[in-house]
Amino acid sequence: MTHYQCGSCSHESDQLGEAEQHSRQTGHVCIGKDGAGPARGRFGKAGVAVKAGAGVLAATTIGVLAWKYKTLQEEHEELQTKHEGLLSMAAGLAVQLAESMAENDYLKSATGAAKTLKSYDS
Repeated sequence: MTHYQCGSCSHESDQLGEAEQHSRQTGHVCIGKDGAGPARGRFGKAGVAVKAGAGVLAATTIGVLAWKYKTLQEEHEELQTKHEGLLSMAAGLAVQLAESMAENDYLKSATGAAKTLKSYDS
């Protein structure tokens, strides 16, 4: 009974080693029959190309992710600096607002209104 059949040609084999050798020599895929499982070298040249392509893709992806991470870190530091500057500016504006509100309250008071009117009489 044949355990391995080539998917590209008529090659058949009962031995795993023969199926693997056929796969290596031709680049064809040998498929296991009757629950024998596929030959380990089933992808031949195509498998090597797929593995190499996957390695290149993985390395490229890691490189892109590392570059993006570095870029995001730099943007984060820049935004952090801007944030600190805006916080100090907001604190200064809050002080100015409190002073303006106090001055406005004084000018609305009787004492402040009287002083303002007297300054126009002179």
